[in-house]
Amino acid sequence: MGENYINQGKQADPVPDLPHMKPNMPDHDQGAVPYSRFGSNEKLVLVAICAASGIFSTIAGPIYYPALTTIENQFHISTELVNVSVVLYFLFQGLAPTLMGGLADSFGRRPIVMWSIALYLAACIGIACSRTYAQILVLRCLQSAGISPVIAVNSGIMGDVTTRAQRGGYVGLTAGFQVLGSAFGALIGGGIVSTWGWRAIFWFLAIGSGCSLVCSSLLLPETKRSVVGNGSITPPAIWSKAPILALPQIRKKLHLDSPDYETLAPKERLNLLAPLDVFRRPEIALLLLVTGLQFSLWVCHLTALSSLLEKDYHLKVAEVGLSYLPSGICTLISVVGAGRVLNWNYRRRLSKHNLFIEEATQRLLAENDNDEKRVDKILSTDISYTFNIFRARLEIMFVPLLLSGGGFMGFGWCLDAHTPLVAVLVFSGFASLFSNCVIACATTLVVDLYPQKSSTATGCVNFSRCVLAAILVAALNKMLTSLSVGGTFTLLAGLTILSTVTLIIPIKYGPGMAHKRAVRDRTAADEKAEAAVKEVDQQRQSSESEDLSSLNTISQPRSRAGV
Repeated sequence: MGENYINQGKQADPVPDLPHMKPNMPDHDQGAVPYSRFGSNEKLVLVAICAASGIFSTIAGPIYYPALTTIENQFHISTELVNVSVVLYFLFQGLAPTLMGGLADSFGRRPIVMWSIALYLAACIGIACSRTYAQILVLRCLQSAGISPVIAVNSGIMGDVTTRAQRGGYVGLTAGFQVLGSAFGALIGGGIVSTWGWRAIFWFLAIGSGCSLVCSSLLLPETKRSVVGNGSITPPAIWSKAPILALPQIRKKLHLDSPDYETLAPKERLNLLAPLDVFRRPEIALLLLVTGLQFSLWVCHLTALSSLLEKDYHLKVAEVGLSYLPSGICTLISVVGAGRVLNWNYRRRLSKHNLFIEEATQRLLAENDNDEKRVDKILSTDISYTFNIFRARLEIMFVPLLLSGGGFMGFGWCLDAHTPLVAVLVFSGFASLFSNCVIACATTLVVDLYPQKSSTATGCVNFSRCVLAAILVAALNKMLTSLSVGGTFTLLAGLTILSTVTLIIPIKYGPGMAHKRAVRDRTAADEKAEAAVKEVDQQRQSSESEDLSSLNTISQPRSRAGV
C-alpha cells in the first residue's frame, strides 16, 4: 500500500521503523510540535460533524426494513424480489468505499464527503419520486454508492487527528453516533411508514442529508496529513478550504499563520488496487472474515425481524418499528462502550510492555558490557521485543463474539417456537449488545496499521462485512424455508463462533508476519535503489564515452590540416 504498516513516519504515531516500542513513549517527542493542532474540543466537534454525515449511511438500510412488506404489496412482487433491494444496497455499500477510500487518501477527506452527500441527496429524491420497482432498485444502488464512502472517510479523519492511545475512544465515539442510524432507523421508519407512507422515508432522508451537506460544507476542515499536516497548513485547493477557517479564533487555534510544515506527510499516489494489498495479508483477511460474518448475522436478524413479526405475530408497521428499539439501544451501548474498553486495554497492554522492555534493557546491558548501541539494535530488530498491537486490539473480541452468537441462537429458536414477543426482543437486544463492538475493534486496528491510508483500509472492512451481508440476506428466505428460523440462526451463529478461532493467528503471528514483510520490502527497496544507481552510472559512462569519441572525431581533421 505504498507503506508498510509498522513504519508510520516521524510525525505519525510514534512507532519506529520496526514495531518495537520503547518504555514510557509519549504521544509525540518532547519539545516537538504536537501530532495534531486539533484540541479535545475540536476533535469532539469533528466527531459531531462526521456523525451528522455518517448517520445517513447507517440509517438508510434499517429505516427501509419496515417498508419491505408495504412495497411488496404495492408493487405485487415476491418476498425474494423485495429482498433484492436490501441485497443491492449492501453490495454497493461494500464496493463504493473500497474505491473511494483511495481517492480520500490521495486527494483529501473533505471533497469526498461533499460529493458523497450530494449524490445521496439526489438519489433519495429520485427514490421518493419513483414509479416502478426497477427504478427503486437502480436508485438504491446509487444511494448506497453515494453515501457509503463517508463511513470509511470518517475513520480516516479520526486517524488523522488522533494518536494510538486516543484512537479507540474517538473512533468508538464516532462509530457510536453513526450507529444511531442502525440502532433507531427501523423505529423511525416504522413511524414514518405508518403515518405518511414509504415514500416519506426518502423525503426524510433527503431533507436530513441536505442539512448535513450544508453543515459539512461550512464546518468540516480538511484533515489529510499529506494536505494539511497536523492541521496547521492551509490547503491549496479551494474545495478543501472550510469557510470556518477564516475565523480569527480558528486561525489562531490551528496556527494557520505559522504552519508546522515539518508535519506534512508524503502525498500518496492514487492506487485503485491498493485494497488488494490489505486483503492479501492473511492476518488482516482472517480478521475481516470474522467481522464480516458477525455483521452479516446481525443484519440477517434485523431483516428476519421485519418480515416475521408482521407475518407470524401480526404486528402493525409502527409496532414492528418499535420492536427494533431493544436492538437499537443495545447496539449504541455496544459501540460506545467498545471505544472505552479499547483505550483501557491499549493502555494496559502498553504499560505491561513498557515494564517488560525496561527489564529486558537492564538484562541486555548486563549481558553486553553496557553497550547501549548494541542493546538498542537488539531491541529494534528482535521480534520478541515488539509491542503486539494485534493483541491489544483483538483479544477483547472473543467474549462478545461468543455471547452474541448464543444470543442470536436464542433469538432464532424463540421465533421458531412463537414464544411471547418479549423473549424474542430480549434475545435481540442481548445479541446486539455484544455484536457491533466487534466492528469497532476491527476498524480501530486497521486505522492503527494503515494511518496514512486509513480510508482505504476502513473501506476494506466495510467491503468484507457488506458483501457477506448481501450474500446471506439474498439466501436468507430460502434458508428460513429449508432450515427453519431456529436452524438458520444456529447455523449462522455457529459459523461465526467457529471463526473466532482464526483470530488466534493475527494475535499470535501478526507482528511476526508484519516484521518479515517489512524486512522483505526494505530489502527489495534497497535492491531497487542500488539497481537505479548502477543504471545511472552506466548511462553516465556511456555518455562520457560518446563525448570522448566525438572529441576524437573533431580533433583528427584538425591534426591533418596542421600537417
